Formats: sequence, C-alpha cells, structure tokens
Amino acid sequence: MSFNYEIRGALPVRSSFKHAHARQLAESLANPADVYFATDDVSHSLVIRVRGALSEDEQRSIEDTLEQFSRDWAAAGALFSRLRYGEPSFVPLGLASHVELLDELTDLHAQLDALLARQALILAQLGTTDVAPAAEPTGQ
Repeated sequence: MSFNYEIRGALPVRSSFKHAHARQLAESLANPADVYFATDDVSHSLVIRVRGALSEDEQRSIEDTLEQFSRDWAAAGALFSRLRYGEPSFVPLGLASHVELLDELTDLHAQLDALLARQALILAQLGTTDVAPAAEPTGQ
C-alpha cells in the first residue's frame, strides 16, 4: 500500500495503562489507516505507527485522536515523527506541560537553524570578498 502520511513514536504511559487500551486506540485509527502498535509493561510505554494514503481531514482526525489519547494516558511528553507528503516533521504528544516545553524547544531549534544558515551565508560572503592587502607602514 502506498502512503502519503505516517506518524510514529513511543509514548510513556501511566502504570494503569493496559494493552486493551492500545488495542482500542488502534481499532479507532485502523480505518482508513494501517496501524502497528506494541506495549511494554516493564517500561510502561506504547509504540505506535499509523500510516496510509489519507486525506487532510483523515490526517487531522488521526492526530486529534492521538492527542486526546495522550491527554488520557501519557505519563510524560514525547516527540513523534511525522512524514506528510514526503516532508518530515515532529509532533509533540503527552502531558500538556511537557508538550509546551517540547514546542518551545522546537521553536528554539528552528531559530537556531535560521541563525546557523545566516551565519553560513555571511561567512560565505566574507570568503568571496576581494580584500586588498593592507599597506605596510612607512618609517617616520
């Protein structure tokens, strides 16, 4: 099956979380997407991948469902990897306070990328500028 959308990640979940909760989530997402999931009782985590040839509305519905699920069950924040029409990005999910911090880190990372790109441009321009050698001082 070809796909234009994929979201995947590992979410730390509360200790009361059961495999049946993950199964219910997967069933709610399974049409029209393909869903793979696994749970681990030792690390209290859910690993999930959702992918498919999905419309914009279906993509938003999946992310809304994952956000609601993470509000109900997450024990911490997590960054999920998203591939939309070949473009990679990240989606923070989990505890609201953690998501806010992850969003802030994402913003800072984007600012840092822009700063580094600007720095590289300036350094490249400096490297191509012809600079005449300075005249040697004359003795007086």
